[in-house]
Amino acid sequence: MQQKLKSLWLTETIHLIEAESGRFADQDINRQVRTEQISLTDRIVMRATMLSKQNGLYSSQKILIQSIKFSFVLLLLFSVFLGGSLALGAVNQNPINLYWALFSLLGVHLITLSIWLCSFFFFSNFGGSLLIHCWLWLAKKLSQKKTIQQLIPAFIELFGTRVRWLIGFVLNLFWTMILSSALLVLIVLFSTKYYSFEWQTTLLSSDTIIRLTHYLGYLPSLFGFDIPQDDIIKLSENALNTGEIRSSWAVWLLGVFIVYGLLVRVLCMIFCGVNWLVSCRYIKLNITHPDYQVLANQLQPLIVNIEDADRLGYSNHQWCSPVHPIEDGKGSFLVAVDVHESWHHPESIKFLGFLNTREQRNNILDYFQLTPAKKLLIAIDTDRSPDRGLLNFINQLINKSQQTRIWFINQGKQYHNWQSLSLQLAEPDWLSEDI
Repeated sequence: MQQKLKSLWLTETIHLIEAESGRFADQDINRQVRTEQISLTDRIVMRATMLSKQNGLYSSQKILIQSIKFSFVLLLLFSVFLGGSLALGAVNQNPINLYWALFSLLGVHLITLSIWLCSFFFFSNFGGSLLIHCWLWLAKKLSQKKTIQQLIPAFIELFGTRVRWLIGFVLNLFWTMILSSALLVLIVLFSTKYYSFEWQTTLLSSDTIIRLTHYLGYLPSLFGFDIPQDDIIKLSENALNTGEIRSSWAVWLLGVFIVYGLLVRVLCMIFCGVNWLVSCRYIKLNITHPDYQVLANQLQPLIVNIEDADRLGYSNHQWCSPVHPIEDGKGSFLVAVDVHESWHHPESIKFLGFLNTREQRNNILDYFQLTPAKKLLIAIDTDRSPDRGLLNFINQLINKSQQTRIWFINQGKQYHNWQSLSLQLAEPDWLSEDI
């Protein structure tokens, strides 16, 4: 499977999981995606790929694909075994009852072919196969909101009715292998052993058998498989050992088996395979879906600089202080997290502002995503407790800077709790030092 289709598959899986269980924690991933100058569809796919790697879905998909490939090889080997057994079962008696052998060779093939064709046309809403319908139903019943169990429904959701081409290709490939191995065994047996042929009937007359033999042999005769003469057909009501008669019936039997069995499956396999390859080229996300429209608004490209922010309507009070542009990620800056805005910061240091609200924090993370700082000093009021949300935000700031230090601006009520975290501390003079 192409990497593009794998990525779209992951995207649809993430979509199903979020529709059922709620959105992932994706703010930082969204921020990284928004820095890329790519199309909306590519941004949605990139976000889904990053989320998949984060929650293990990416590796689950790889394991699933590997398992499918391994199972596919095993089934191919098993089909070879089935084909050999089919041929041996059809000619296990000597003399061979012609029409009973023909039914043994082609009966199951024709029945399964009819079932597949009916499901192909009458179950198109379920991927064109009754098997797909049952598979999807079972997957939904067994699903307990686990990510890996959403891969199969997501695959069907993404490819829709195109799945019937894949299922048709796989089913006909297996039958092609079964019938090919059966044909090979028949040729070997007919080439190395004496077989006599006869036909037996209780209800039908010999004339009916002659006409039936001609009808079945007409198409094979176009490919060079001769039909036995009428006198040979009549005499074969009882097994005859003449070499010419044996050879004539063997050729007819092989011709009927090849044309109505193997050739039909090969043509169906090629037809489905070509349509699957062609249809895969037109697979794309339905970004008009309401969920993707909401996501599109959240994945708009980041503002590159403050002038662009002003031009597009971002007000300066979001930053609570003048923001100094970071050039090439080489700046040294101070930020204050959960510090009262009456606090006076050192005038000699580039101060990016107070980060006390969610909007202010998102803005600074967006800014550092585009232009990471060389040095970043985070001022902390130790009267505030080091809760999980605050520590998570500090970790995000650390990831946006080459070097980050913490500055305790006081020894407040929670000072000892902050000290127990073993953070890297520094004073404002650290910003002016060379790295």
